[in-house]
Amino acid sequence: MPHRMVGILSLLLVFALEMRAQGEVVLSIDGEPVKRSEFEYYFRKSSHRTPLSFLPSFINYKLKVRYAHDMGIDTLSVFRRQVDWYRGKLLRTYLADAEKEEQAARRLYLQGEQRLQANDWIKIAHISKYLSQNASRQEEMRVRQQMDSVYEALREGADFATLARRYSDDEACKNVGGVLPWMPVNKNMQEWIDKLESLERNKISAPFYSPMGIHIVKWIDRRQGVSFEEKREQLLNYLEKNGNCTWKELSAGQKEELEFRVQELQDGLLAAYLSQKYQSGDEAWNEDDLERFFKQHKSDYAWELPHYRGAVIHCKDRKTASAIKKQLKKKPVSQWKDILHTLTGDDASSKVRMEAGVFQIGTNRYIDKLVFKCGSFQPEPDLPYTFVMGKKLKKGPESYEDVREAVVKDYLTVYEDAWLKDLKRKYKVEINQEVLKTVNNNGSN
Repeated sequence: MPHRMVGILSLLLVFALEMRAQGEVVLSIDGEPVKRSEFEYYFRKSSHRTPLSFLPSFINYKLKVRYAHDMGIDTLSVFRRQVDWYRGKLLRTYLADAEKEEQAARRLYLQGEQRLQANDWIKIAHISKYLSQNASRQEEMRVRQQMDSVYEALREGADFATLARRYSDDEACKNVGGVLPWMPVNKNMQEWIDKLESLERNKISAPFYSPMGIHIVKWIDRRQGVSFEEKREQLLNYLEKNGNCTWKELSAGQKEELEFRVQELQDGLLAAYLSQKYQSGDEAWNEDDLERFFKQHKSDYAWELPHYRGAVIHCKDRKTASAIKKQLKKKPVSQWKDILHTLTGDDASSKVRMEAGVFQIGTNRYIDKLVFKCGSFQPEPDLPYTFVMGKKLKKGPESYEDVREAVVKDYLTVYEDAWLKDLKRKYKVEINQEVLKTVNNNGSN
């Protein structure tokens, strides 16, 4: 065959392969392709019955991921740490062998036993709010105020573990009350080491800064050396990143599924970080926005049952109650807690307890009895005098503050819709309808 004919056939073959590859692209975001196999993977996991109904939500998801990449969220150290932790957990389900892993953990411990026994070890719990290196002053102040409030609650006797689960950004330990594994004292950040030197056992530090953000730490225990049992979980976490089975031992199907799951993990965290930034930052909304939105949609928040806005307050006797009422009268409910703390001092929780909010009839036995004249309650043993302060709301909410959670949720839904429209203008979305039609023929639900 002439060389020229061979060359033409080679070009045609390359062209055919390129066309086939293009045919596998179901859509593109500003020129970045999304393969049919990826779309099918997400579609099979969704509750949608057809690819066409699933497509809009998938496009919105990919737009967020693309924008998060462009903003550099994937380069933040906090984000990378979180991805690595979740990725290790994921790889463990594919690559780890439980028996081999236990043996490997014991080998690691024995290899470093002399060093492990020589170090001074500490067990601490922490509540941390992470701040990016380029966080705005407003964001820093918002986080600082939140941590100050957490610290104040801890001083008043709030449970450390409960607040860690609710407020800490450390996904690796927040669900266990913020408790970290045993670690050498000198392996902490310098700011933590300095704080721990002046902290007593079972005492809580005031909020302090580090390059990662703002922290509150609690010293639980300290000792010389650490046993295998105490170090075991940390050693297993170390092994998670490699496992005891190699990538080559996985089947082609397992490799493809694992690749999709790792990508889903990273993309999902990117979209979540982006949504959190735009739904909690200063750029999302302010109080005036919420009030305006509430007034425009007030009929949507009408109540079928009566409510009461105010507080239930427990104290020692009628005389104490009179003094409290005098101090709180004509002051906004949002200030009552601070006023009570000033009035009663550091030992506030033993002298008075208050539960403030908007209460629907039937949801609080004290409100039911003292306001709506139904039901009954037994006085608190330590604080037997109970009274209420506030106002009945018979005709529905008077301010967005009365239904704040619902208003914020609805407002952010509208806000996100507008934001996604902006992203669609920023990034050109192209859909390959012919490839989309073939998705149903490839194992979708």
